[in-house]
Amino acid sequence: MITLNIAEISVGVDNRYPLSQWSCEEHISAASPHFVVFATEKEIREECNRLKGAFSLADCESNCLYRKVSLGMLRYDAFLLHAAVVAVDGEGYVFTAPGGTGKSTHANYWMQEFGNRAVMVNGDKPIIRLINDKFYVCGTPWRGKERLGNADTVPLKAICLLERGAKNEIAPADADTTLDKIFQQVLLPEEPESALKQLDLLDRLIGTVPIYRLKCNLSQEAAKVAYNGMK
Repeated sequence: MITLNIAEISVGVDNRYPLSQWSCEEHISAASPHFVVFATEKEIREECNRLKGAFSLADCESNCLYRKVSLGMLRYDAFLLHAAVVAVDGEGYVFTAPGGTGKSTHANYWMQEFGNRAVMVNGDKPIIRLINDKFYVCGTPWRGKERLGNADTVPLKAICLLERGAKNEIAPADADTTLDKIFQQVLLPEEPESALKQLDLLDRLIGTVPIYRLKCNLSQEAAKVAYNGMK
């Protein structure tokens, strides 16, 4: 078993396959875990069946583990959001959208635009955590196929709902659009009490963090337009 530091929470991961340890090396900690997760052989094979054999058993274990870690995080006012995150001058900007929209591409444009002012926190599955009434965005070992990210925890400055568009334009998102778009990108628990906890955190997030709607054509100019609109 290994212990990981994710979002300033120690998580024990009882893994079967080396991939899970290799992919988590930057997060390994010597602290005692707050909670422990593991995936049974049955769960791993069910995950492979769900993915129609496109991934190895090790990949399927990793998927199972990140879901269990994410659900366990709810006890600590934290949850997973399917998004890419870049920190500029120490503040986190989150880009969320359905798969294939261009989150990682847009995040890379920020890295090019802002140079050493920018840090890629996570390219796919960050954790959002409420600490002392302030939201933070946190790196995780689950970073997408490009493996973009680190183990940082940074204050959450703003969230951007990313859409394809002919030109680059940004504006504050309305409440209905925000709830619908973000709700699609979280892992909603089946257990009622945990689901209510998730909904409460989302309500607080939407009520306290600036959220914008960005239409962009996936050019580097989009990074400048987005930053100027959100900073």
